[in-house]
Order: sequence, then structure tokens, then C-alpha cells
Amino acid sequence: MGPKFEKTKIKCSICPDLIFNNSNSLEFQMNKVCLIVPPSIILSKERTFPHLGPIKVAAPLLQRGIPVDQIDLSGVEDYTGAVRKYASENKDVTYGLTATSPQLPPAAEILKVIRDTRPEVKVILGGPHFTLVNASRKKAFHDGRPIRADKHFEELTGMFDTVIAGDGELAIQRALKSPDMKFIDADNPMSDLWLKPFDLNEMPLPARQLLDLESYEYYIDGVRATTMINQLGCPYPCGFCGGRYSPFLRRVRHRSQENVLAEKREIFTKYGYRAIMEYDDEENLDHDEMVSRMHATARLADELKIEWRLRGFIKSNLFNEEQAQSMFEAGFREILIGFESGSPRILRNIKKQATLDQNTRCVEIAKKAGLRVKALMSMGHPGESEETIRETEEWILAMEPESFDLTRITVYPGTPYYDDAVPHSSLPGVWTYEVSGDRLYSGDVDFLHDFSFYKGDRGDSMGLNKFTTFTDYLSSDDLARLRKETEDRLREKLGQPYQQNAPGIPFDRSMGMGLPDNILRSSS
Repeated sequence: MGPKFEKTKIKCSICPDLIFNNSNSLEFQMNKVCLIVPPSIILSKERTFPHLGPIKVAAPLLQRGIPVDQIDLSGVEDYTGAVRKYASENKDVTYGLTATSPQLPPAAEILKVIRDTRPEVKVILGGPHFTLVNASRKKAFHDGRPIRADKHFEELTGMFDTVIAGDGELAIQRALKSPDMKFIDADNPMSDLWLKPFDLNEMPLPARQLLDLESYEYYIDGVRATTMINQLGCPYPCGFCGGRYSPFLRRVRHRSQENVLAEKREIFTKYGYRAIMEYDDEENLDHDEMVSRMHATARLADELKIEWRLRGFIKSNLFNEEQAQSMFEAGFREILIGFESGSPRILRNIKKQATLDQNTRCVEIAKKAGLRVKALMSMGHPGESEETIRETEEWILAMEPESFDLTRITVYPGTPYYDDAVPHSSLPGVWTYEVSGDRLYSGDVDFLHDFSFYKGDRGDSMGLNKFTTFTDYLSSDDLARLRKETEDRLREKLGQPYQQNAPGIPFDRSMGMGLPDNILRSSS
């Protein structure tokens, strides 16, 4: 007879049905969870900003006494070898993978390695890509249109044991408790797995101890920085942006000011960082909340006897002098703004709800307040032509931002450009999105195998770019050529060279040693 266990119950205060006891859920309590961050080779330097999603998912697992390992494959050269080594040395593990769209091909390779090495284990997929695929599928079904994402949805649900859309913090616990569930939709405000603002405040802070923070390198004004998120969601309807039909990504959810300050305090007192890249979609969606948070952040700096150095995103049409001043006083020194285009026609078609005059005024306000500007520009929207590209180039030169990106539009599931497109009347495999009489055409992408490079210079240098969009005025080849030529000219005129590709992190499995600390961190 096996050992006897005394019954104990653990109840989740946020999701009451998540009750675990060691008589009928022993495997759930005892199995280790291994969270895996796939590489993102679209980035020239992967160890710049740590991924926050997995360590947010890990924190409530740890709070519930479930051991967690995290394998961070960002920048790792032989990433499949690292996974094979871990899987061969660890049994009775449940794996959880996150994936953006560009991370999906390596996620598929990682899954294959786990299946080959430990075919009996459970593998869960969550993260932005599947969340967007699910949102796209629901939108098409609701509208009664052809479900463009249906085939890919079936691919993913067939490959992984469980797939999760939306908030993963409680959903992964549901997947562990109910191993036969193939699909969990936490991207639904009516679900008990959806995190309301109150729930966000109840969650433990992200488990940064599962990251090798020292291997990440980013500086704000010469001060080493890390990352955090104050609030979730952006309500704007931009056609190119993922999650416009996903509540998880579109509905604004604020954490309390006390909760935000507690995380900032921990980032400094526990981890030693006084510089933070804030990854809110937009800092200034709520003027009063934002200004109050800036003043509270400044007061916290006074209490800790430090000076913050901060960086974050703002919405240009909402930006004003009071916000700029409060940001500078809180420690902000650079803001990132998705201007996207210098063409009024393109700004209209994007549905950005910001005019060229508002964008220009935003730059002027920022510079007057002492804030550097990074202009986030993109190319390949409906109606894009040589004229609109020239307008964008001229506007950037006139504004002289301290830095800029010029990315190419990639039609991802979950974007209106994808979700609202209809099959072309005469071109098989081509979809048409139309706005204000202008059209964007896109072909289907094999997301499991094609690296979706939106940052053109990185894709160009690796020979991996695949352009699947075109307009009434420019072919795919035209867009590729004009984007590259425009960025080359801008970087030369503004004196802003391309960022150099960082060397990969070596892992030699032939050495007979365990995974190094910069790849594997364990709660045990």
C-alpha cells in the first residue's frame, strides 16, 4: 500500500472553483511546471527587454506551492539542444510555452523536441499569437464571414495538449487541474479566468527571480533598466494592430496606484533597478490617472532617495504639456510614439484617430519638456504609394526624432487588416481589406514555418523576409525596395545607423553540464 496523505485544500480567492486537494489532485500539486520562452530572431538583440508574460504566469503558481522552472531561450543559438537536454534530465514535468507570431516557428521546433524526448508529457501553448488567432476566428464566426484563421486554429489545437487564449495566470491552473481540456478561452470578460482590475491587484508581483536579469542589457540615460507594465489594453481601432477584436488586448484594465508603486519599489529594493521601460500600450489613455501616477512615482523616488529613469509609449492625439511635464518630473527621458505615417491619407486609412498636425504638435511638446522622441513608423498600409512614402520620409526629416523605426506592415491574425479582409474575387489565396476606397491585399502565411519579420533591416540581413502584402499602387517587391531605400536614406541623413546584431548565447550540449543560469532558473 502506498503512503497515506492527509487531505488538505487550497482555495483560490479569485477563482473559487480552483480548489486543489492532495487526495484527488496529487499529480497537480507535485508536478513541476516548466515555462519556456522561445527565441525571437526578428530582434537584432534578444536580451534587451525581458518577457513579462511567463513570469506573471509563474507568480501565482509559486504562490500556490507549485515548483516552476523557466527556460529562457532568448538569443540562445542551439535552443533545441537546450530543450532536449532539459527534457532528457527531467520527468514528471508539464511544459508551458508562450509565443508571439514571430516566435511560433521556434515554438513548433521546441514542441517537436519535447515530443521526441518525452512523448508522455503535457505541453500547453499560450501567449499573444494564439490569443489573436482565437479572436480572429470568433470575429469571423460572429460576422458570418469565411473564417480565415480556422485552419490555423485547428493546427494549433491539434499540436498542443491544451491551448490558452487570453489571461494565462489562472487559465494555466485550470489546464493543470483538468488535463483533458484542449482549449481554454480566457479572452472573455464573462469568464472566471478573466482578470478584472481588482484581480490584477490581488495577483503576486511577477516572478523576476526566474530570469537572469544580468544577461539583459538596456540603458536609459546610462542607467541599466528592466521592464514592467502599469496597465493593460488599448481601445483604439488601428487597422494594422493586433487584438482590436480581443478584449484581452483592447479593453483597458488599470492596476491601482498602490499596486503599481509596490512593483516599482520592489524593482529597486529587491533587484537594484532605478530605470524602467514601461510596456503599457499607451501611458496617457486616462489623463488624470496618468498625471497622478507620475506625481506618485516622483514621490516614491524622493522616499527611496533615487532618481528614476523611465521610458514608455504615449498616444499623440492625447498628449499635452501637463502630461509631458509630469513625465519628466517622474523621471521619463524618452517616449515612443506610433505616428506610423507622414501621409494624411494613410493616417485616415489606418484609423489612427490622430492627424498629422496632432503628431507634429506632440513632437514639439515632448522636445520642449526635455523628452527624447522615438518615432515608430510603418509602411505598406491600404493606399500606400510612392507619394505617401515620400510624405512619410519628409515628415520624419522635418521632425528630427532622436530615433525611429520604419517597419513593414505584416498582416497578423487579430488585426483588422486580417480579420476584416474578404477573399479576392479572382486571385486564389489572396485576401482584400478595403477602407475609404483604398485596398490592401495579403496572402496567407504559414505561421508555423515562416518567420514574420516586421523589422525590415533584420530580415533583410538574414535573407528571411517574405512579403505577402501589396496595394493598388505598389507590388510586394516595390514595398520591400522602397522601405529599404527610405530607411537607408533616413539613417544617413539623421546620423542614426542600424543597430548591429548581437552575438548569440552559446550552449554546448557536448560538455556534459547542466543548463547554465542564463538559460534555466528554478524556483527550487
